[in-house]
Amino acid sequence: MPRLLILFPCRHMGNLLIALPHLKAMLDQHRDALLVFDDSYRAIVEASLPGETRLLGYPGAALGSGQPLLKRARHYLRFVFAMRRFRPTLCIDVEGEQKSATLARLSGARQRRGPARPHSRWFYTENLSRENHGHRWQGYASLSDPAAPPPARYLPAQTDEPARTQLATIIEEGGLTAAAPWLVIHVGATKYYKMWHPQQFALLCQRARQAGLEPILIGAGRKDRQQVEQVQASLKTPALDLCDRLTLKQLIALFHGSRAYVGNDSGPMHLAAACGLPTVGLFGPTDERLWQPMADQARILRWQDCDPDCQRSHCALEHYPCLQRISVEQVMTTLAELGAVPAGGHRLADTSA
Repeated sequence: MPRLLILFPCRHMGNLLIALPHLKAMLDQHRDALLVFDDSYRAIVEASLPGETRLLGYPGAALGSGQPLLKRARHYLRFVFAMRRFRPTLCIDVEGEQKSATLARLSGARQRRGPARPHSRWFYTENLSRENHGHRWQGYASLSDPAAPPPARYLPAQTDEPARTQLATIIEEGGLTAAAPWLVIHVGATKYYKMWHPQQFALLCQRARQAGLEPILIGAGRKDRQQVEQVQASLKTPALDLCDRLTLKQLIALFHGSRAYVGNDSGPMHLAAACGLPTVGLFGPTDERLWQPMADQARILRWQDCDPDCQRSHCALEHYPCLQRISVEQVMTTLAELGAVPAGGHRLADTSA
């Protein structure tokens, strides 16, 4: 059996969650294997692969442009040396981007497989044909050996007692009780064209309360913080704001202890679904055929299909009606269909509107 190096240093949470079943299939098949992933998501990898030790974190955060150049160089070289110490004989690049292609070339493996790309002969000894017409799960399957068997499903993301205890303290400090039925809401996204309007999220918070659910706002980073502040400014009674307050382990614990999740097309949407939480994803110009959550208890909403002249960064109809015209009523109805609204709550919300 070869010494297998599996490359997936992707910085996007959703991509990692979609790929993990295939990464696990390769780890299960090969005793001498090492998985490279972005170390920012170590908590997710460990929650999805409990007990797995054949892991090497790529220092993506330490290599950010805000870090001094010399410090970045040291982190990168330290990682490359650690990767080469594994002495792989076969390297499979499942991410298939420039970063991972470069790592494949530097790995020292004689056999290097990856998707056909410009100048790929410099990086791989064998080019693989990537499936680009179905869900991204299928694309990753076409690069994996072996791939996880269908149907497309996440690996369950497990929580632990320390994270649950820490979360309970945070929730109580915020004035909520652990017994309240929580609706987790992620108002942010990496791109502006993925963001439902903050006033719609504020109205959703109001309607959720009328239906017996307690909204909790999550997020991380400047963009999410700006969205959360706009939502809070539109509420007479602010929702519990946990933006930038949770570790990934605590976020997983929150998802395991909540009633449902609503959010834009983003990584937390996939993580919520991987935790088994009833999930409503709000989609605009991104393609749900590629990115829809892979869970029976997940639904996506879009007001209409995009115009043929639309692009993700440019709406031919202005203001992205595909996303912005999704109504709060549609969201509440979908939550009720998923069994996430307390008995009689949706009817009460209708009456109060």
